[in-house]
Amino acid sequence: MEDLRELSTEEKLKIVTNFLLNSPPGEINDVFNDVRVLMANDPAFQTGILDALREYNTEQYITVKLPGQENEVIVSKFGQIEDDLYLDPRSHQAFRFDHMHQTATEVEPHPPDESTELLRNAVDAAITDYVTDHFQNGVSSVYSTENGTLTITIVDNKYNSPNFWNGRWRSTWLVNPESGELKGNVKVNVHYYEDGNVQLDSNKDIVVSTSTTTENLSAAVAAYVRLIGKAENEYQTALNESYIELSENTFKSLRRSLPLTRQKVDWDKILNYKIGQELANK
Repeated sequence: MEDLRELSTEEKLKIVTNFLLNSPPGEINDVFNDVRVLMANDPAFQTGILDALREYNTEQYITVKLPGQENEVIVSKFGQIEDDLYLDPRSHQAFRFDHMHQTATEVEPHPPDESTELLRNAVDAAITDYVTDHFQNGVSSVYSTENGTLTITIVDNKYNSPNFWNGRWRSTWLVNPESGELKGNVKVNVHYYEDGNVQLDSNKDIVVSTSTTTENLSAAVAAYVRLIGKAENEYQTALNESYIELSENTFKSLRRSLPLTRQKVDWDKILNYKIGQELANK
């Protein structure tokens, strides 16, 4: 294996970036501190690694509290205004996000898109209620996006490091009010690492639609939330059932519960036989 010391800075950054982008939920800081050793305090590390952190934070829907606010805000590409300036569509504020330290600063007013704000605000209120009802630590944001569409982002994190597991739920829904179509994507990542290293990485695309138009705003919003809730519930149910099947049938088929004799092994006897054989050999 090639000595890491012989790799160029670019090669090291490529390896480090791959590690960071695949960091399990809630463990990005641990991975970051480990890969710093690989870079051996190379000055290029600080600048070169920033792009990887930016990609990770926005893709993973990292949340942050704005100064003076209690509610958390999702950091995502849908709210990116420029460089590291992001939008909180609920409070109509822009903020600067430090991807290295995951903090928000320089909060300033940012006027909404008046052409879609009425619908966006109604969907945001309904999605907030949905997330409160269905996610223990859920956070959501609803953005006005291209061509009059809305993008709904939902994230819920559960970190349980004392018991060696962490998990994250992410869902994204593109709503086309004109056609009534909703295109969704749900991602679930769970890391279990007690005496091992096992990860669940699940990803599903979903398309649903409603005939209800925005002429009846409240009915349209209710239809969006109902479709999202139904689709996400079906996905979670299917995920649960697949792992019950995996535990009860698939894993059991990989090995015999009993040896060919159909008798349980008496390990104490085997140990005595071994000791007796060793004594005989002496």
